[in-house]
Amino acid sequence: MNHLNCTSELSETEEGGAVVTLTMNNVMYKCMKSLAENPEEWIDNAVCERSRIEGDRIYKLELDRHIENGTMPTNPTKASLILGYEIPTTESTETS
Repeated sequence: MNHLNCTSELSETEEGGAVVTLTMNNVMYKCMKSLAENPEEWIDNAVCERSRIEGDRIYKLELDRHIENGTMPTNPTKASLILGYEIPTTESTETS
């Protein structure tokens, strides 16, 4: 059995956001307390920074797409372009 155990639960909000609950066992939490004086702050920073990086990537994709297609919305903001991005989905291909 693995001595590290962590689970998370994610619930989407009506506004399009999410609530995440992270549960760590005593070994994992002790490791996090050793890693960071404030584990909650470290986790918040990790999620926020990774989201910022992905947001910059999406923003550039959307900006380039709208410029190329001549479809730039009126008064676009970084947030509105990111929210307008359609996350690609992979379609499962059925074989006969």
